[in-house]
Amino acid sequence: MNFRSPAESPTSMPSRANGPLLDALQKHVLDRAVPALDRALADLDDYLFDRSQSGEESLGLMALRDMRRARSDLSQRFSGIVHNRFRALHGHYAASVEDEGGSLSLVAEEDLEEQLAIEQLSASVLRTHASAFDAVRKRFLVVVGLTELSPQENPLDPVFLAGALGKAMGLLDISAELRIVVFKFFERELTSALGEIYDRCNTLMATAGILPQLRVNGAAARVQKPASPNQADPHGSEAARGQGALDDGAAAQISPVDQAAFANMLGMLQGWRSAMGLAAPGGQPGAGPALPTNDLMSILSLMQHDGSARFTPAGEAEQSLAGQLRQQMIQSARKLGVRGDNINLDGLDGDAVDLVALLFDVLLDGPQYDTQIRQKIGRMLVPYVKVAVKDRRMFMFKEHPARKLLNTVAEACEGNRGEAPQERELLTRVDHTIDRLVAEFNEDVAIFETLEQELRGYMAQHRKRFELAEKRTAEAQRGRERLEHARKVVAEDLDRQRGERSLPPVIAEFLGRHASHHLTQVALRDGRGAPRYEEGLHAVGQLLTAFDQAEAGVESALAALQPDDGLRAILASAGCTGEAAQAAVAALRDSLSRLLAGQAALEDDARMPLQVAVAEPTPDPEPQLEVVPGTAGLDYDAAMLERIRSLEIGDWIQLAAADGHFAPAKVSWISPISARLLLVNRRGIRVLVASVEELAVMAKLDRVIVRDGETAFEDAMHQVVGRLQSVSGRA
Repeated sequence: MNFRSPAESPTSMPSRANGPLLDALQKHVLDRAVPALDRALADLDDYLFDRSQSGEESLGLMALRDMRRARSDLSQRFSGIVHNRFRALHGHYAASVEDEGGSLSLVAEEDLEEQLAIEQLSASVLRTHASAFDAVRKRFLVVVGLTELSPQENPLDPVFLAGALGKAMGLLDISAELRIVVFKFFERELTSALGEIYDRCNTLMATAGILPQLRVNGAAARVQKPASPNQADPHGSEAARGQGALDDGAAAQISPVDQAAFANMLGMLQGWRSAMGLAAPGGQPGAGPALPTNDLMSILSLMQHDGSARFTPAGEAEQSLAGQLRQQMIQSARKLGVRGDNINLDGLDGDAVDLVALLFDVLLDGPQYDTQIRQKIGRMLVPYVKVAVKDRRMFMFKEHPARKLLNTVAEACEGNRGEAPQERELLTRVDHTIDRLVAEFNEDVAIFETLEQELRGYMAQHRKRFELAEKRTAEAQRGRERLEHARKVVAEDLDRQRGERSLPPVIAEFLGRHASHHLTQVALRDGRGAPRYEEGLHAVGQLLTAFDQAEAGVESALAALQPDDGLRAILASAGCTGEAAQAAVAALRDSLSRLLAGQAALEDDARMPLQVAVAEPTPDPEPQLEVVPGTAGLDYDAAMLERIRSLEIGDWIQLAAADGHFAPAKVSWISPISARLLLVNRRGIRVLVASVEELAVMAKLDRVIVRDGETAFEDAMHQVVGRLQSVSGRA
């Protein structure tokens, strides 16, 4: 008799920070292991059918009928057991004794064969995937926060998976002989599936920072070695210290959300490769064993310094950038003596190559770059592939030097047509930066930081001048907004004072020009409601009261204009003083006298206009936006409206120019009066003033593009995810 050991519940729970990672691992295992069982059961069905046709009684027609009845339940129960084991490790609930094998008990003789089948299955799988499983097991212990985990408790262990199948069959009414055959068919499918499961799980955990130094098959650890004291590089020690700071800082600042998002993106790569006709890493037919990372870096270094390598964005070429990159790699590999028409990369290296290719594909496909700019940035592709192969944290760590350099280069090139001397100088500086990167990068990321600081410092010199222009632009727009608002307020106050009166031309012009101009200036300088503003309104009120009395035939109507200091103050603000002011007041009195005498004031006044030297009012501001006359009935997307409404000062969008090209536009100022946004270009010159509704309309018309990320790198990553999801949806 043999004894089955009880399963021990975990003594500690995984860190909450690793929760999303554990979810990703669970999804990947279920997505591969359950279909493997389904394939095994389908093969078993064919096997049993063939036996029943040949008249076999053992494992014949009865077994076929029993298996078909139990097939659906078996797959569901197996999936549920695996799911529950992950949930138990996740800390959602404690693993039940029933789920994990029950208490210590005797194993009956009829169950001994099943236990031996489980052991044989797991042993066969481990012979094939021992190295990969060893790395998976060590990393998984870190994820779940345990120092040890028995094979029966580890959902990645073939012992557990085989045991899960045994438990699922134990709840079904099938013979012991049939169970043994199920194990045998499952062994073949699981052996094949676990290769991909372990490769992907190792990738997910390594990219999340879980024991990144571990490699399968004893490959060299991917860590930056400190420079030898005997090396000729005078900056060697600084580079080593910089790399050490990067290791510590990146590990501390990579959030679990970024880790999970990156792991999810890696999971979608497989469907994208199938759609693009690219073989998965390790899956190229006839390619042999995976290419060691050191050999891959040698191939990439040859490409980096080989001027013949050229890459065209997928939108302008028949082949994707990833396909072009692999072709160039094959050609360079042949120069180094590597034979074959394919290069077989391991999971980590293959993901790095394809992700960087996708990143540059979406970056260079944007409408903000012309052909020459695309060629400039395209030269950086190979160095960035090398960075990704050495350090996957570039995709998750926002302050990674390579990531910052790409953002700075993109900032210098976006919308830069080289039209002004400063723009041409900046493009020349970008060329110099890229030349140095291609010539000097030797797997030490310190060069990225050096080049980024130099380029950003150069841009800062120009930015000071542009910031001054931007400040002046904002101040000018602020003045226009205040003037528009003051005119609107004064017009409302004068209309309220005038009411429905039909005034003589002299009085009407006095109110429409002189009083309006005076009150607008006072509102701008002192504010609405200030004493001077109220005095001006009082003078207007006096004039209108005199008009009412004159129209009613009140003899003392002209007395309402005494004193006339208020009228003179209004005229003085327009430059009408002295004798000119006296003549203007006299004209107003004469108009009222005529009205009081019952004469035809309108006709007489038309022949005797108010002759005063009046300063011309400030011309109306130039049109702010020529999209639609108003915002009523505008057609826009509600979600886009909310995105534009959330823009803040300093945010950038892409705005279509008259020639159809897109250029970056910065939100420089938001009016507290009208809530309109002032957009300026990189030189601080105003390009548009519009409301959020008008910008939403332009977005629907493909005239405005709002970035998904704060920087060019982040925005490109968002677009990469969108492309992967789109391909997965079609698949």
